[in-house]
Amino acid sequence: MNRKARILRRLIPSLLVAGMIILSSCEKYSWVKGEVPEDLVISFSQNIYPFCSGCHRSWSTERTYDNLFENTDIITPASSRILSIHSSITAFGSQMIQIDTVLISAPDMIKLWASQGAPSN
Repeated sequence: MNRKARILRRLIPSLLVAGMIILSSCEKYSWVKGEVPEDLVISFSQNIYPFCSGCHRSWSTERTYDNLFENTDIITPASSRILSIHSSITAFGSQMIQIDTVLISAPDMIKLWASQGAPSN
């Protein structure tokens, strides 16, 4: 039993270090948030409405836009009420959405859309 415990005490830390090295060398395990291009255009009908319709299937495009727009601050997008009152946008670190070749979080997508004037495009 004593020999087994000594082996495990040496083996487990080595395996943990090896696992951390392997994970840190993988590109897909990047811990740095990627930059979103400033010229990325967010379309309400193509990007935001499909995200919202996952929960609000019965809502029309116009109703979804009106509800989102009234809680969105186009002057200071990060202060938009929608980001603090709607749990599906910010829950669990947020859902990632692919737009063109960019992977963007839902809160960042809404902030970018708001900074573009929150058009109903």
